[in-house]
Amino acid sequence: MRILGTHRFIVGHVLDALKLLPEESVHCVVTSPPYWGLRDYGLPPVYWPEVEYSPMSGLPPIRVPAWEGQLGLEPTPEMYVGHLVLVFREVRRVLRWDGTLWLVIGDSYANPGKGGPWDEGRMQKGTGRILYARQANRGSFSELKPKDLVGVPWRVAFALQAEGWFLRSDIVWVKPNCLPESVEDRPTKAHEYIFLLAKSPRYFYDAEAVKEPAVTHLYDKRYLPEALPRERSNEPWNLNGPLKPHRGFKVLDTTCGRNRRSVWAINTEPFPGAHFAVFPKALAEICILAGTSPAACPAYGAPWERVVEREHAPRGDRFGCREIGRFDHGQQGRPYLEVVASRTVGWRPGCRCPDNDGSARCVVLDPFGGAGTTTLAAMALGRDSVYIDLKREYAELALERCGFKGSGRLFDSHDWSLEEIPPAGAVQSPGAVAIP
Repeated sequence: MRILGTHRFIVGHVLDALKLLPEESVHCVVTSPPYWGLRDYGLPPVYWPEVEYSPMSGLPPIRVPAWEGQLGLEPTPEMYVGHLVLVFREVRRVLRWDGTLWLVIGDSYANPGKGGPWDEGRMQKGTGRILYARQANRGSFSELKPKDLVGVPWRVAFALQAEGWFLRSDIVWVKPNCLPESVEDRPTKAHEYIFLLAKSPRYFYDAEAVKEPAVTHLYDKRYLPEALPRERSNEPWNLNGPLKPHRGFKVLDTTCGRNRRSVWAINTEPFPGAHFAVFPKALAEICILAGTSPAACPAYGAPWERVVEREHAPRGDRFGCREIGRFDHGQQGRPYLEVVASRTVGWRPGCRCPDNDGSARCVVLDPFGGAGTTTLAAMALGRDSVYIDLKREYAELALERCGFKGSGRLFDSHDWSLEEIPPAGAVQSPGAVAIP
C-alpha cells in the first residue's frame, strides 16, 4: 500500500476524484455531503450514472436512472440516496479494512411543491446566491405528504448497511446555539445525525482519545454509608435506586473520564467565507481522534495502538470501594463494584513489520471537502489528508483557511498539492436527464 502525500486537494466530480486514490489507502473518512433539497450551492451539473441499490437489507432493489445535475437537488430522495451509495462504494474501496466512516447528515421536509419559477428574491445576503433549493424540487413524491419529515439520514444509513457497511452508532449532534425557526406546529430542529460506519466488524477505534469528563467522582461523600438518607433517583451513581450493584459492575476512577456518549453538544461556528453549511472543527477532531492513530506503519499503513494500563481493586479496599461496595458472598466474597483506573503508558505497532518505526501518518479523507474543516482538523492533529470538492472556489477557500495561501502558513512542516481533473462524464450519456 502507498501512503498518500501530506495534504492533497482534488477539484472535480467526486466519483472521478475517488478513482485516483489507491485501494485501502485511507484510514478514516469524515464528511458531510450536500443535504437533500435544502441549498443550491451553485455547482456545475455533473453526470450520475444509473444505479441500483437496496433501500434496506431484505427489501427489493431500487433502480435509479442516469441523471445530470447537482448533488442534493435530485427530484426524489431515492435518487439522492442512490447517488450517495455510488459515492460510498468508491469510498469503501479506498478505505482500509480497519477504517471508519463518520457521516454527518441532516434532514429536510417535504413541501407542497407549488411549481413555477423560483423566487429570485430569496438569496443569501451579500453573495447574490440562491439560499434554498427550488420548492418545486421538494414537491409531492414517493407518497410523502406535505410537511412530512423525509427521514433522509436513516434512508442513507439503511442503504449503506444493505451495501455491506457495519452501522455501528447513530450519534446525535446537538446544537446549543441552533438557529430559530418560524414554526409553531413542531419543535425547532436543534440536531443532526453523525453515523459511525465501519468496513469490517473489527476496526480501529481509540476510545481513550475521545473520553469525556465523568459526571461524579468515586469519593463523593453522598454515597458513603454514613451519608444522610436522601432521594437519589436522579443522580448518576444511584446505588440505592433502580441501578443496583451487580456482579461484573465496574466503576471507573472518574478522574480518568468516561466512555464518550452518543449525544454530542457542540456549538455551530460562524464562518465568514463564501460557503454555508460548515460544520465545527471540534466535531471533526473528535471523529479523527477516535478513528486514527498519531503514527502508522510506513510499509502497510497499519495504525499504531494505544497501550493502556488499568489498575484494579478487586477486594474492595482501595479507592474507597470498601465503603460503597456490596459483597456477594456466593462469589468468594468479591465485591459487586470493581474500581478500574486507566492511564496511557505508550504506543505499540499495529502490525508485525520489522521496519515499523511509526514514521508514517494516518490519512483522513473528506470527499465533500467544502471549506476544508476536516483538512484543518487533520493538520492540527498531525494526520495527512485528502480533500475533494467539485468547486474550485471552495478549494481555494480551503487552501487559504488551512494557511497554504494568503498572508502566512499555519503549519510550516506541511506540504500540499492541488490538482483539477475534468469530469469523466462530461459528455452527457444517453438517457440522462438534465436539470432545468
